[in-house]
Amino acid sequence: MYFTSSWLRLTITLLALVTCCLNSGCTIFSSTEKTILVKEAPMNRLEILYLPGAGKPPVQISLMGSGNIRLRQGTSPQMANDFSMDVASMKWNDISVDQINVAPSEMRDIFQSLVDRGLLRDPDKDFASFASRGNPAARIIGHLNSEPVARLVYEPEILGYIRDMLKILDQNHHALEIRN
Repeated sequence: MYFTSSWLRLTITLLALVTCCLNSGCTIFSSTEKTILVKEAPMNRLEILYLPGAGKPPVQISLMGSGNIRLRQGTSPQMANDFSMDVASMKWNDISVDQINVAPSEMRDIFQSLVDRGLLRDPDKDFASFASRGNPAARIIGHLNSEPVARLVYEPEILGYIRDMLKILDQNHHALEIRN
């Protein structure tokens, strides 16, 4: 009787352990990636330096979780380095700065769209060779959900989203100029 009771307890315990291991193993070894949800937080921020391609000036987009978007364009040395001392450059004043404010929930949607397109995944090395040929690229740094983000982007899906975002910002800028 004692043997049967201990044996039964041991069997049930082992069965429970095996079941737990198998159930957790399915999620551990699953090929589907876990979806990361970006929280609405004023501390979320991304700095995107978009390089549209050879011979085209860079564009810097600052995205703040509070809803502030700042867009800098031009060929000034200040584009690559905020602390540039090259004031003698003929292009020093070739810089324009625009600012737009959106609701924090809309900014969260922008961050989420970038994440959904692969911002937080490992870079796809197949696209890295395109940048050396003068194709578009972007450098993205900042914080999302209190986690650091630092990434060079060559993937067409993310770059296409950045291009579309620039078009929308440009259209809104022109619409505001017409009204004023």
